[in-house]
Amino acid sequence: MGSFPSAHDFILKAMINIHKNNRLITLLCYVLVLAASLVSLAAALYMQHVQGLQPCTLCIIQRYAFMWVGLCAAIALIVPINGVRLAASLLGVVGAIGGVVAAARNLWVLYHPDILCGRDPVEMFLNGLPTAQWFPKVFAAFGLCSDPIPPLLGLPLPAWSLFGLLALSVLLILAVRRR
Repeated sequence: MGSFPSAHDFILKAMINIHKNNRLITLLCYVLVLAASLVSLAAALYMQHVQGLQPCTLCIIQRYAFMWVGLCAAIALIVPINGVRLAASLLGVVGAIGGVVAAARNLWVLYHPDILCGRDPVEMFLNGLPTAQWFPKVFAAFGLCSDPIPPLLGLPLPAWSLFGLLALSVLLILAVRRR
């Protein structure tokens, strides 16, 4: 005749299951952030090399932000130490906020075409970075921020970037809170 599990055993098993679920949700958040970052970078490269849209300074800053956020998510996935995951998540959020600022500025320039952002010291700085020297087809800024860009599903591309980076920030914060 079997005995019923004690309340202590039941609570212990429930706590273990909650811990496992939190861990899986945390890992899923990091996987989603990494995948979304890679898809965003691939979409930007597709638009540049297939559709012929030249990236401006602010577009390149947004690329760096997506790359940084994806790198932080990859580190959080690979290194199972909570302190490292926390640091990677917070650094990823900081990078995403930088990208959000660049996307917001890009939107502002699109709606105020008389204000130009191109051909400035920031462009010279970005094009002088080692990544732009080694991978100019990815990280060199050749376009102007005020160049007309066809909208994607009714929204300008910088708006998609802004919303995407905000969503990635939320996922990183959620991952940290779930640990």
